[in-house]
Amino acid sequence: MSTSSQTGIKTADTCEVCSSERFKYRCPTCGLLSCSLSCTQSHKIYCTPREPSPKPPQEAVNDPSPQDEANGVIDGEGARETRNAFNPKSFASSPELKILFERYPSLRDELQDIYKATLEEEWVEVQTHGNRHRSFHRGKGGPRNRGPWTREKGFNRGLGKVRKFRERCDEGLETGRAAEGLMRFMNLVNGEHPEETG
Repeated sequence: MSTSSQTGIKTADTCEVCSSERFKYRCPTCGLLSCSLSCTQSHKIYCTPREPSPKPPQEAVNDPSPQDEANGVIDGEGARETRNAFNPKSFASSPELKILFERYPSLRDELQDIYKATLEEEWVEVQTHGNRHRSFHRGKGGPRNRGPWTREKGFNRGLGKVRKFRERCDEGLETGRAAEGLMRFMNLVNGEHPEETG
């Protein structure tokens, strides 16, 4: 374990998202260092793309771009993700979203609850385990210190709520119009347009 994670001091080889582990990945867009796929994914939402290089398009196709291999994040399959630019302002005024809010009136409240979970006001630095008691004296015991709120930590908390909800929907534990509305919203955000059903 490095001294940086023991003392809490951020060094050049530490993840810039969670500041707890040594970095393994570098964002190809902005150069941010991250330690895991989850840190990388949580950073992607806030990442701002660089200006495109003045390289001609034909050269870009022929050149395997070794700089991307060295600096980019390569997942398990070695594939790089190409994504369309998501513009929240145009999405907020899109007719598809307005239709979703009309068809699923509780959707706005559900999204507001997820958003609230990301805010600093909702953050508790020390997380207690409630009535759970550690058996056989394993671990250090006591409450878990999550540290001060950061934008990344808030985002991860909201993302965790969305993931749990989606898992519950996939397992059949969340059903009904509220679940259907939120799943359709997620599909719309991801650019998936399933066939409309009555």
